[in-house]
Amino acid sequence: MVNGLRRHGLALVLLICAGLGAASCSGPSLPTAAEAGPRLQQLSTDLAGALARAYPGKSWLPVQGQETRRVKNDDGTCVLTIGTLRSKDSLREVSGGWDSVMKTVNPILKEGGFPSISGTDSLKGGFTGISSTDSHGGELKISEKGATDISLQSKVSDKDCSSTLAP
Repeated sequence: MVNGLRRHGLALVLLICAGLGAASCSGPSLPTAAEAGPRLQQLSTDLAGALARAYPGKSWLPVQGQETRRVKNDDGTCVLTIGTLRSKDSLREVSGGWDSVMKTVNPILKEGGFPSISGTDSLKGGFTGISSTDSHGGELKISEKGATDISLQSKVSDKDCSSTLAP
């Protein structure tokens, strides 16, 4: 009888562990490009607008060759990238540092469903920047090395992952 209870107990523990393992591997479901695109595009527009208002004279223009598109990354996941916006000047220098930039962008990030930024990133090759990642796989990067770029991307569930999308 004790052996029977042990076997049932062991079976129950194995089932629970298997369930927890599957749950931890599945994570949140990925949005489609149609779901993520408008939200990320709006965030890009809102960030550029807020930065232009905070630091007059800085214009944010689309980077040719870095349009909105879907591409498979190294692990085969489809990634939606929103068209990169660039200002010719150093945002960090014009603003007096990344802390000022964070104060400007954090309210916009909150409205867009992204967590606030509280520190800078360690980047290679002389670049400096800040970033934020949301719970849906969206990632914002504001980086610079002379010119400043705003880039947004998100992993998406789209099966067709090789096309340029309209902005």
